[in-house]
Amino acid sequence: MSLIKNIYNQFNPFEPLTANDPAYVNCSEVRGDDNIFKEIGKTIIYSDKPTCQLYTGHRGVGKSTELLRLEDYLQKNGCFVVYFPATEGDIDELDVQYTDIILACTRNILEKLQAYASPNLLLDWLQSRWHELKDLA
Repeated sequence: MSLIKNIYNQFNPFEPLTANDPAYVNCSEVRGDDNIFKEIGKTIIYSDKPTCQLYTGHRGVGKSTELLRLEDYLQKNGCFVVYFPATEGDIDELDVQYTDIILACTRNILEKLQAYASPNLLLDWLQSRWHELKDLA
């Protein structure tokens, strides 16, 4: 097996690194000096109101790795985080509707909440929202 093939198979470019993986390389010098903890993490932690953040980039630039690092940072600061890779079973990225995204989010939130609280509270809340949406139609 060639050296290049060995190196390629040691570092799977299609899998994000975990939060504290020693293979992580800080690329801010070439990507830009944005620090995900400072720019997004502090906004989420300090805000008294719900916030919406959009984190974008080309495929393979490290978005998932950075988001896993952000998840670790937020959890260490007392936040409840639900991270899931949408394209791993929940969503067909070539044929996606907004309802697919909502259902994927709901499923992953419920799954994560099972470890923390009774899912019945969330189900009751979702059911009440559903009835409100039906009343609007």
